[in-house]
Amino acid sequence: MAKYELTKSIDARKLNKRTMNSLGPERFNIPFGAILTDLKEERGLYVFFYLGEPYEVPTIEVLSAMKEIE
Repeated sequence: MAKYELTKSIDARKLNKRTMNSLGPERFNIPFGAILTDLKEERGLYVFFYLGEPYEVPTIEVLSAMKEIE
């Protein structure tokens, strides 16, 4: 499974682990150097896991902020 490293900080919306629905409009900062796993593209959004928690971010906001590792 591919993993990605952030090359700059991003703001992402946290998702409910069970339903994968947004927990609200607030966005959480994912820091530079963070490792993202289980990256999937859905409806123009990237859905990923960071420290075991699911998040989503618009595709256009994260394309230039990550690189594949491993």
